[in-house]
Amino acid sequence: MNKSTQSGFTLIELILSMVLLGIVAVTAGMLIYQATRSFEALSDQKEVTQQSTLALERVSRELRLMKCTASGNSCTASASDVPVMTASEIRFLNSSYEGRGLRLDGNTLKLRDGTGAGDPEYALATGVSSLTFEYLKSDGTAAASAAELWTVSMNMALASGQATLDVKASVHPRGFR
Repeated sequence: MNKSTQSGFTLIELILSMVLLGIVAVTAGMLIYQATRSFEALSDQKEVTQQSTLALERVSRELRLMKCTASGNSCTASASDVPVMTASEIRFLNSSYEGRGLRLDGNTLKLRDGTGAGDPEYALATGVSSLTFEYLKSDGTAAASAAELWTVSMNMALASGQATLDVKASVHPRGFR
């Protein structure tokens, strides 16, 4: 009797191991793909959150320092204190008599250093898809002029990649009384 000294794998064993290896590889690939997508989404969300926080803090600080004209016991803004107040832009003097302005330029929120159209502007936030200002009286109704102004509300939408964020801030300037 001859004993076979050959050893190895049968064809069925090889095919079965290749199928199992394929299943493991596809599963690992899907996990890596999902992890990458999650990382990108979180990165986009972080970027939008950072931009909105920076913009809201800076805009709120600038608006709080808006100058007013004293008249008796009250202090309200005049047309010279707030020369431009539209839905898309605001220009004003701060309490140090420095001109400031805020507006949307493309998808960038700009801070103007001065109240004139040719004054230098600096980017506060990028990825801003919309920006509107609302001007309110002390009773919450719309203010028609700077003299009626009590609160400035800003609505802003930011986007980065797949992440979007809508933010709103209402600011009452410190000097107004």
